Amino acid sequence: MGPRVVFSLGLAGALALGCEASSSNNNLQDQTGGSGGTAGAAGMGGMGGDGGAVGGAGGDAGTSGSAGMGGGGPPPECTTSVDCAASPKGPVCNPTTNTCVACLPGGADDVCPQGQYCTNFNTCEVGCTDAIDCPAPLICNPQENKCVGCVIDTDCPQGSVCGGGTCYPGCSGVQPCMPGMSCCGGNCYDLATDVNNCGSCNNPCPTLPNATPACVDGLCTMGTCATAFADCDKNVMNGCEWNVLQDGACKCVPGTTQACYQGAPGTEAVGPCKAGVQTCNETGTGWGTCVGQVLPKAEVCSNNIDEDCNGTVDDAADYDGDGWTMCGGDCCDSVLQGCTSPKLINPGAFEVVGNGIDDDCDPTTLDTMPPAACSTAAKFTGVTAADVHKAMELCETTTANPPQAQKKWGVISADFVLASGFPPNATELANMQNKQAAIMVDYGTGGIVPKKNLTMAGLSSGYMRDKNDPGWPGSYSTSNGSYADPPSAYLNAHGGNLPSSASCNGACPAGDGANDSINVKLSIRVPTNAQSFSYQFKFISSEYWIYSCSSFNDFYLALLQSSAMGIPADKNISFDSLNNPVSVNNGFFDVCTPKGCYTCPGGYTELTGTGMEDGNSGGGTKWLTTEAPVVPGETMQIEFMIFDVSDTALDSVTLLDNFQWGLASASVNTHE
Repeated sequence: MGPRVVFSLGLAGALALGCEASSSNNNLQDQTGGSGGTAGAAGMGGMGGDGGAVGGAGGDAGTSGSAGMGGGGPPPECTTSVDCAASPKGPVCNPTTNTCVACLPGGADDVCPQGQYCTNFNTCEVGCTDAIDCPAPLICNPQENKCVGCVIDTDCPQGSVCGGGTCYPGCSGVQPCMPGMSCCGGNCYDLATDVNNCGSCNNPCPTLPNATPACVDGLCTMGTCATAFADCDKNVMNGCEWNVLQDGACKCVPGTTQACYQGAPGTEAVGPCKAGVQTCNETGTGWGTCVGQVLPKAEVCSNNIDEDCNGTVDDAADYDGDGWTMCGGDCCDSVLQGCTSPKLINPGAFEVVGNGIDDDCDPTTLDTMPPAACSTAAKFTGVTAADVHKAMELCETTTANPPQAQKKWGVISADFVLASGFPPNATELANMQNKQAAIMVDYGTGGIVPKKNLTMAGLSSGYMRDKNDPGWPGSYSTSNGSYADPPSAYLNAHGGNLPSSASCNGACPAGDGANDSINVKLSIRVPTNAQSFSYQFKFISSEYWIYSCSSFNDFYLALLQSSAMGIPADKNISFDSLNNPVSVNNGFFDVCTPKGCYTCPGGYTELTGTGMEDGNSGGGTKWLTTEAPVVPGETMQIEFMIFDVSDTALDSVTLLDNFQWGLASASVNTHE
């Protein structure tokens, strides 16, 4: 506080008044502050008295003077913020308390750093007063001085609202949904796709059998099918009605159509052939019939129309691949003509009696009965190889290279040759034609007769006669003086020698040579429907029983050349169960008088009148059947031969009959 001096414009007055004031107040200074002096006229107010325990009030202002200062208390800390510039309490002056503080809430004196706000206690704390205090994208909530995601709904993007300072999906009266969405009960939905709000709020799509509901463009429809089910009929009302695990996949869309053609590839739109149209059924599970298609059919010869749709008129294609066409004589070239196996029906086939099919496409061959016999009478001289095969019921003949239309099955060539395959000389041929071969209606009087039709063929290593035949030599031991080698292919398969054999006597030695041989060699075109053939034969030998199991045992062989599988390496197709060639030692030798180990279950009666029965020295087999496979349409060769081994004495004969073709394949075998 300053010195108590009062200046007065009138010195005498001031002094008088001042003294009076001072005098009048001095007595109170010990108890209270002195009263201010009364201002002199036009002078300054008197100075207040000295402070006591409580300062006295300043004197009233004199006329035209200032009031005197009051007395007592410490001075204020600040009156403006300038006074706080260096204050450790803060840079701001609080006008209420005249103290320095860190800040004042609101206004320019809120000088807290960024990221802080001024509290009601004039201190800075972490928080905010405006957006600059918050890191993006947060904003300031001034009521709570906190950085938050939002304060009101409009602080949030469209399609979300504010709650607890955070934006979450939703909508309100002031906050719309994002474009394309609609507000339903505070949530945004796409009314074009939402199955619970389809087209409008609270409009759920119904549940369908085996399917999920779907909303498309605001309309309820069916969504995906449940596993293992499908919507084949495209009827939304029944859902996914088709069990694909049980019934298979859908085939098509009901009512749709597609082009269809069931002809062979490459024939559509060729000639008269064209596609048709088929329609998917109402359940979507299959296509209907093909309506309007024109399919290939058998070519009609000489009408200038390409019925088979192969691009050429009147060419009659070989549809079944059997080598014949309709215009070339094939009466059934396709299943479209009503036959189930067209490849087996053509002019090259043999007629199968009783099957109701014209197998050989020849109306003159009957299907109801076998063809007439082509050998009907006995013949003992001038016998040819052709006579032999005809007596065996091989009646058809053909040529090696005929035109296709004439390429039928049959015997191409028939020759007498030696066992070696070489042609006989004139004498040997004469013996074959007049002695060693015969066409017979019986053999002896014991019941040996043909197995089919009227005749059978006989081949002998000596003289092919029985006791009742013209030219019977009186015994069964004729030497014709012919010497040759056995077939080379047969020898090569057995190490260059005739094979030994096994009989009830044990292992039997093999001789050598092929003496007094006769060999009927046939070249035959196999029918196109034949896969096998069979023939029957009977072997009889006068070597029984004295020369059984010796090196003098005669051989009968049937050698086949064919492309079929299973033909033995030595080509011989007639043998017993032990693979022995046919001789007196083979396992089928049972027509005889028992001698030694031979039990002869067939008895001896059949040999009556043959000459073989004389002295009970002959024996033979029953009628045996040999089967073998062939390739349809091939040219095969077969040789039927008999010959003496090691000598030219004691004849053996073979009777041949009943050659037949078979539709089924067969393995090489010989059986009774």
